[in-house]
Amino acid sequence: MFKHLILVLLCLTLAACGRAPDADALRGDVERSLNAAYGEGLFRIAELKRMGSAVDNGAPAGETRRVVYYDVALDLARDVSLGAWDQPGAASLVTLLGAGPRSISGVKSGGNQAGDRIVAHASAIYRQDGQDWKLVTPAGFKAAQAPSLDTGAPPPVTRQLLDSLDQITHSVAYTGSSTAQHVVQQELERSVARINGRLARMQQGYPLAGGPDRGEYVAFARALRDVARSRQVRVAPLITGGGAENIALLRSGDAVVGLAQADTARLAYDGKGPFAAQGPFTGLRALGSLYPELVHIVVRDDASVRGVRDLKGKTVALGPEGSAVRATLEAVLAAHGLQAGRDYQVADTPFAASLPALNSGSVDAAAQVIGVPATPLRDALTQARLKLLPLDPAAIKALTAADSSLMPLDIVAGTYPNQVEAIPTVGMAALLLTTADLTRDEALVIVRAVYSTGQDLLAAGSTQGSQVSIATARRGLTVPLHDGAQEGLTELEKAKPR
Repeated sequence: MFKHLILVLLCLTLAACGRAPDADALRGDVERSLNAAYGEGLFRIAELKRMGSAVDNGAPAGETRRVVYYDVALDLARDVSLGAWDQPGAASLVTLLGAGPRSISGVKSGGNQAGDRIVAHASAIYRQDGQDWKLVTPAGFKAAQAPSLDTGAPPPVTRQLLDSLDQITHSVAYTGSSTAQHVVQQELERSVARINGRLARMQQGYPLAGGPDRGEYVAFARALRDVARSRQVRVAPLITGGGAENIALLRSGDAVVGLAQADTARLAYDGKGPFAAQGPFTGLRALGSLYPELVHIVVRDDASVRGVRDLKGKTVALGPEGSAVRATLEAVLAAHGLQAGRDYQVADTPFAASLPALNSGSVDAAAQVIGVPATPLRDALTQARLKLLPLDPAAIKALTAADSSLMPLDIVAGTYPNQVEAIPTVGMAALLLTTADLTRDEALVIVRAVYSTGQDLLAAGSTQGSQVSIATARRGLTVPLHDGAQEGLTELEKAKPR
């Protein structure tokens, strides 16, 4: 009997541990995290349901951790823009709730109003501390694939225009003027080419040069595909090597739209840096700015490294040689008095690969210019003892004065796990690019699909997409706006509620 009682008590204890922490403790931790990041009372937890838990197999040696899964509904107490570039927004919310971008719905392009509800499938990691469970960090997430694109029919042909064209061609044929006939021939050839191109894009989709698989650019491209579909715009995301390759695809005509950072676009337009061999790409055009990409400098959590100047004598991973991003990162280090080869050694390791190298001690720092929260870094910070370095105020001032594409921005508190303070840095805009060959009407259609108020690119799979707004669509442009984009943005700006 006594052994049976002991067994029952042991089972109850294990069951209690298995469910720990309970829903009340979870609710309190979520509420404290939201208040710390956004201020008291912005979010009210309307509902929170604990959905279960599992052993955290990635826990450090000697620690017992559990991943707790829960659903939460948050009501907004006042109007707020969760897409602003310079304050806690949807990126911080994704991190604080341990959610994926597709796991959150209700964040609206252009801002949310008091009374709006945001719903999330969320998670958190807890560590056992004696009889208690302590919140360690929100859990990570894995990006989901977007569904495939539907097909459709081309638009109807306007009979009146064809009749007018028929009249013109017949009248010119009888004039006997070789010059007039040559003009008509040239215009017809151009028109046929443009019509064929537009019809192909209407039926097959606009090829959008994104970025590496599982990267932030391709996640945005897939999210745009989903939200554009409701406006009968077909976008076909392409997996590429990133900004420089995207611009090459635009130049060759293999892509119609592409993503690139502002500095890369400017170098391509001017024919400098990695684009010097191809010459100026004067036909490159912007459809608008999307979201900020910020300089991240990551190091091990070592008390002796508190600022960028402390990287003297260290090995810093800056990514592939010859890239526009690497040139920007070298400029950031130079603004802190550090010259490559003299004050630090450069590793060519790409950012995602440099994070495990940082943990193993192969490099001392890893740097990148990327949107927030950067998925590889978020995943690494969930488990590893890493931290972000702030840029010096004087360096930020010098950098933004010397380069018009750079702007002073913060990686706001709560953007990454265990990041309790804002990290001063610089950033630039990610641009949506095309060429002058895109027609005015097509540019109008794309701009309306991207920037119209109410788009939920976050729920479609892009955390960075939550920062896309007509309010920042002209910010940080480094190449000319397409004429159709200029018209479309002006139209949306006038329609924006005041």
